[in-house]
Amino acid sequence: MKWFQGDIPSAIKTAKTNKSVFIVFIAGDCDKTREMENNLHSEEVTRLCEQNKAVAVKLAGGSNDCKFFSQIYPVVVIPSIFFIGDNGVPLEVIGECKSAEEFREKVKKTLEIQKSTSATAAEAASSIESAGASAQAEQKSSDAASPITNAAEEVDETGSGDDNSNTQGKQSLEERVDRAKELLEQKRQEKMRKEAEEARQKEIERRNIGQGVQKLREQQKEMQLLEAKRELQKEKENDRLARQKVKEEIERDRAEKALKFNKQKNEQAQAREEENRRKLAEQQAALAEEQARRSDIARIQFRMADGSFLTQQFPATETFRTIEEFIIQHLGSEVSLSTSFPRRMFTAADRDKTLQELQLAPSAAILVIPRGQSGSEIRSSRDAGLVANITNLVLSPFFFVWNILCSLLGFSGSSPPSPQEQTSSGGSAATSSDRNRSGLQKGPATSNSRQEGAIRRFRNTQDDDDEDERNTWNGNSTQQM
Repeated sequence: MKWFQGDIPSAIKTAKTNKSVFIVFIAGDCDKTREMENNLHSEEVTRLCEQNKAVAVKLAGGSNDCKFFSQIYPVVVIPSIFFIGDNGVPLEVIGECKSAEEFREKVKKTLEIQKSTSATAAEAASSIESAGASAQAEQKSSDAASPITNAAEEVDETGSGDDNSNTQGKQSLEERVDRAKELLEQKRQEKMRKEAEEARQKEIERRNIGQGVQKLREQQKEMQLLEAKRELQKEKENDRLARQKVKEEIERDRAEKALKFNKQKNEQAQAREEENRRKLAEQQAALAEEQARRSDIARIQFRMADGSFLTQQFPATETFRTIEEFIIQHLGSEVSLSTSFPRRMFTAADRDKTLQELQLAPSAAILVIPRGQSGSEIRSSRDAGLVANITNLVLSPFFFVWNILCSLLGFSGSSPPSPQEQTSSGGSAATSSDRNRSGLQKGPATSNSRQEGAIRRFRNTQDDDDEDERNTWNGNSTQQM
């Protein structure tokens, strides 16, 4: 594409003279402008423009020339190319092309439209010229008819002549005048017909131009709407992407903060728990040590294998050997000593340690297990005592009924044997354990009580001689001897 070197008025004058297309390129500063300019400078487009003698100018988007041009032809999109005919009507406006082939086809189509428009204008001009020639011929005929009319008037004025000789000449003159009038009427009708045809052609051309302008405006409006739609879609997409990015950032920050907070919380809770454990252990150890140190007396509770217990106080500075000797002397047999909490079995190495060192002060509970008796024997004796107690509890109602019947019938025989007497070795073991328990806890029985089965009765020694006082009374006000 070769740009016109002169000013814009000169370019317009040249385009009108050549009856060619006037091309105006509105350039911007973007990639689309460079792409469109490359399409204009292609060999095919340059050849088409040179063949059709097209005049092309280039205007910058913000220049004064562009502003003056936009006052006549509105510039909607930059870059854009205006193809204007020699009559000043825009033939095509190219704002965007997807490919170079499409751009070339649009240029070719626009140049063909200009050719057809020029041909139509040439035909209209020839019609106007023929109409002018007809008008001139009519004028000449009128001029020729005037002398004839004048001659006829002169002949009439001469009057007196030979009537026979002048009659034939007069008739021929009238015929020529009538013939001239007919020709003038034909020319006038032909002129009117041509003027009507020319007016019709002009109306058709005007309508075509109006349709072209309307089509151009619709195209421009469609381009504006399309561009606005694209911009709106682009803005919406950018907003959506921005919102999505912000949401992802917020979610990521929340997850990181939650993870960090949970980690710190767990670490702090674990540290507090460990610190509490350590402090509690230190406090317990210090308290036990302080109590053991301050206590001068150790209160020891000995728990026997049969369930009985014995409590004794010792000085806190005494050795464990003293405790061991005490319990051996009391039971008369070798024993093993241990504690349940904390679980510990005392050995020979602990005999020379004080009660404070062994944390047995101010109080402690020691389990006493005879060495000659195995764990199974201890459990069997304990179970035997438990069985005897349960049997006595179950049979006591029958013993009560038996005593009532005996008292009503007047029998004074001995009561049925107690369950303790009916049990085997287990019962004897339980009885021995009961004796040991009673001996350890309460010592020998006093003479002011007596036991019948599982019931112990108290009596007043001062009233032993009273017969009635020795009798027992049942719950239903009946007396039992």
